[in-house]
Amino acid sequence: MHKTIEPTILYFGTPVALISTLNEDGPPNIAPMSSAWWLRWSCMLGLGSMGKTSENLIRTRECVINLPSEDQVAHVDRLALTTGKNPVPEKKQEWGYRYEPNKFGTGGLTPIPSLDVKPPRIQECPVQMEGVVQDWRPFGKNVSANAFEVHISRLHVEESLLMNGESRPHIDAEKWRPLIMSFCRFFGVGVEVHPSRLAASNFMSLVRGARPSSSWESNRGRR
Repeated sequence: MHKTIEPTILYFGTPVALISTLNEDGPPNIAPMSSAWWLRWSCMLGLGSMGKTSENLIRTRECVINLPSEDQVAHVDRLALTTGKNPVPEKKQEWGYRYEPNKFGTGGLTPIPSLDVKPPRIQECPVQMEGVVQDWRPFGKNVSANAFEVHISRLHVEESLLMNGESRPHIDAEKWRPLIMSFCRFFGVGVEVHPSRLAASNFMSLVRGARPSSSWESNRGRR
């Protein structure tokens, strides 16, 4: 029997992402989040409007979406309840947040240069996506959030995660162990539960052959 409920959140399970952006005074910021999804080379990010990351994305239109694996869970958890915004918004103070200007140091993470955007990548994350904001708008009802449409201009993947013998590099889903957040708790992924007819169809080969748009080139002059 089903029961109608009203939980505090609806995080049924999505991959954790560490979004790196640049603050107005130069140092990078990192925001752990888990409201992200992708279609081809576009990504939608849902971020609280009170945070420094929303502010940075609106101002600079650049970011790196870093995906940690299960192995980086301790690094991610160190960044919990920290914000790059000073003073800390009142609501976040009530939630227990504190101001932290050195997110890389706090998380025990290493910044490395990006190729197309100014924010740094996170060396420890096995997947790193450089991105340019194409559009953004306020999002949701009775929630202070923004939705960002990000074009992925360049993808960096740890070589050990790639499939063997592929003419075009592709991530092996059996090797990739994303860190998942479900109802604010950390989880990994288990074994494949059933063969997928979609994965075995021409859909995957056609999608693999699609090249990313070069529309981000027009944004490079703003850097």
